[in-house]
Amino acid sequence: MTFLPLLLLLLFCFLLCLTWLWHRDWAHRGLQHLTVKTAHPMVHRLLKPRPPLDCPACRPASTPSLDAGPAPAPVRPWREVKSRRGAPKRIDIEDFACPNPQCRYFGNTDAHFHALVGDGKHGRVERIQTFRCQACRTTFTSRRHTPLYRLKTPSYHVAMVLAALAEGLDPSATERVFGSRQATITTWLFRAGEHAQTLHTHFFSNLRLPHVQLDELRTRLRCCRQVLWLWLAFDARTKILPVLQLGPRTQHMAHLVIHSLRESLAPGCLPLFTSDGLNLYFYAALGPFWTLAPGASSRQERASMAGGGWPDLRPGEEMLTFGASWSASRT
Repeated sequence: MTFLPLLLLLLFCFLLCLTWLWHRDWAHRGLQHLTVKTAHPMVHRLLKPRPPLDCPACRPASTPSLDAGPAPAPVRPWREVKSRRGAPKRIDIEDFACPNPQCRYFGNTDAHFHALVGDGKHGRVERIQTFRCQACRTTFTSRRHTPLYRLKTPSYHVAMVLAALAEGLDPSATERVFGSRQATITTWLFRAGEHAQTLHTHFFSNLRLPHVQLDELRTRLRCCRQVLWLWLAFDARTKILPVLQLGPRTQHMAHLVIHSLRESLAPGCLPLFTSDGLNLYFYAALGPFWTLAPGASSRQERASMAGGGWPDLRPGEEMLTFGASWSASRT
């Protein structure tokens, strides 16, 4: 007699548990259904190009200068100005220029135009050629504006140390191998880096690149705690790197990279840009190349550019085709 009430009690508990589970599952499904109905789709703002005044590097160039004086008179070659008397030149002075900014032949490397002559040699370990400008009487050595300027160490020793550093040898190990102080080796490395930057600026000019890829690499230096970014701009066909910048991932650095690329390109060259979809490139690309885009005279006459990621619309807006948006902006 006592077995039947116990069985009924167990059956009642089982039905109660099934009811509780069903009620909980129904509440979860109903709440999920309500959240799906009330959730708004994620929209993005449409990227709008910016004028050159937004670029810190293009802003000074866009401002007209009121202090522009008359154009300087053309400079005559020195061989037409100097006297016909004197010994002929026996030393090769091609690719050398007068370093005096006040001289009228400043920066001219043409041997048939400037006024440079040889003025003897000096040095105990290595004989260094000295030049003299006959127009302004300025003297300088052949090592001026080079990493070896005013160094008493032989040039072959400096070349071996820099080659070892370029292959990955640590400066402390270089000090033990070559016997030079680490501070001296660091000075040589700093000078070589500055000279390499000068050569890069000189040779990577007037480039015609049809396709340029923009990217940034995340890096961290040993002496710095914050994360730095290596900005790259390289040609997709030849794989050359006309621009390398190290700095934070900000809009100012994006403007600096695009402006440096514009200075290295030939006049009138407008390459095709591809990137990883970073919006900083979109806002920075149109500033230096503003004069190369015909018909973009105002903010209303600008067409949207690709590369900004997803379609960026405000709530209530609809995506139009390129032709419809262009005709609507024109009207």
